[in-house]
Amino acid sequence: MVKRFIWDLDGTILDGDFSIEEKLFKENLSEEDYTKFISKWLNLLGAYERKYPKYDRKMLSNFLSVNTGVHISSELIDEWSNYMINVNEVIHPGAIEVLDYLNELGIENVIYSNAFTKTQVGRLKKVGLDSYFEEIIGADYYMKPSIEGFLSACWPYKPSECVMVGDNYDKDILGARNAGLETIYYSPKKDVNVPHIKRLVKIKEMY
Repeated sequence: MVKRFIWDLDGTILDGDFSIEEKLFKENLSEEDYTKFISKWLNLLGAYERKYPKYDRKMLSNFLSVNTGVHISSELIDEWSNYMINVNEVIHPGAIEVLDYLNELGIENVIYSNAFTKTQVGRLKKVGLDSYFEEIIGADYYMKPSIEGFLSACWPYKPSECVMVGDNYDKDILGARNAGLETIYYSPKKDVNVPHIKRLVKIKEMY
């Protein structure tokens, strides 16, 4: 019996306009440093997530500084995590309907996201979805696809009693399966050659 749904946030529940990141760094770096940094920023963030087990401000600061030649302070990382609460959001179609449905069934919902916890809590509060979730686990605790992270998101239930829903096949789906969870691969914008759903409301037909 399913007792808990574990949700990815970005690309699954919300779509945020992250272009405001560039504005933050432009305001806090010299023009030369901004140009050097911004061209590498997203690739390095992905590289950090593959190398380290969690988001740590000091480790991330050091990693970005070493790999860009631009001093990125831990204070700027902290400001970034606060700043991202202000992104413009779009709630995915069917998300509220499915969350209401699962609540009616007595199934709990939690978020497990590769971003700072306080950022994701703030974003969910801003759009009025925070009350749907028992817990919000960010990457400052565990980084997907960490098995420990998925097990933490399941607790106090067994992995076999939990379902992971996400749009990233490697991090959300394979990671959860390796931890023993049932999974739902949500791919709303492209066809893929593995079982998936394109609409979140499909979940209501499955449980």
